[in-house]
Amino acid sequence: MRHTIQIDGAKRRIEIRAMDEDFVVYRKMYVPPLTSDNIGKVNPGDWSEHLELFQENGWQELIKRFFRDHIRAIGSCAILAWDGDGVIGKMYFTTKEMWDAFRAADCWFCVEHESMPNFIQFLSHKRMQALLGSPSQTLQVLCFNIGHQDDRFHGQGIAKAMVEYLKQWARGRGWRRLVMESCPDITPTTVLGPHVLRRGTLERCGFSVAEKEPVPLQEAERRLRVVEELAAGKTEYPDWADWYVENFPRLYAGSEWRLEYDKNYVMTYDL
Repeated sequence: MRHTIQIDGAKRRIEIRAMDEDFVVYRKMYVPPLTSDNIGKVNPGDWSEHLELFQENGWQELIKRFFRDHIRAIGSCAILAWDGDGVIGKMYFTTKEMWDAFRAADCWFCVEHESMPNFIQFLSHKRMQALLGSPSQTLQVLCFNIGHQDDRFHGQGIAKAMVEYLKQWARGRGWRRLVMESCPDITPTTVLGPHVLRRGTLERCGFSVAEKEPVPLQEAERRLRVVEELAAGKTEYPDWADWYVENFPRLYAGSEWRLEYDKNYVMTYDL
């Protein structure tokens, strides 16, 4: 699938496809793009201490092998957005059963979280194949990253295009459902970060709310505090929050957000 964006007034064609073994994205992308030349290096703008820790412990290779097992078992475990020969966006997914196993062990399916390699290093091949077999035929979408610190790629519909591609890819392979965690549109970008899609975006992609989950009280208070500080002009927006800057006045003007800011959503799409 190709998706057209504009950067500095010029059109760019972004190619969206499922990750295969030719280029496995096994690490966080801090500054795009990730290429075959720089993916194994600590690049300018990277969180160097974090990447060095993962390299020294062999965790990057462990995650890479884990993803290769996914690809061989179910065809892929990520949707990638390519700008030329470099990746500028990624969206990971796994089976519901695998995600449930991570959660049961109080671990995260996240290439930036130390609990991921700690979990998968003890995962036997037999159990991995069972979890990837997925009796539920449900894929859990876990996180996405578009451009990260390069806001030229933000707000250009790349994430939505990646979700649409995943829907087509999964449907063609007989999967029954996609599940993704989301948050209210009003949730402060500075609190949440740019790696979770908002409820409105997913609803426009055909997802619906299956569950509402209250966030912990401390997190709810933090969200509310930042929302009110933004509304009062006491807090500055980050450079990468273009969409939020543009839409915050509209979101804040309505009163319904006060019933939703302290919740997260489990969103589903039936294939």
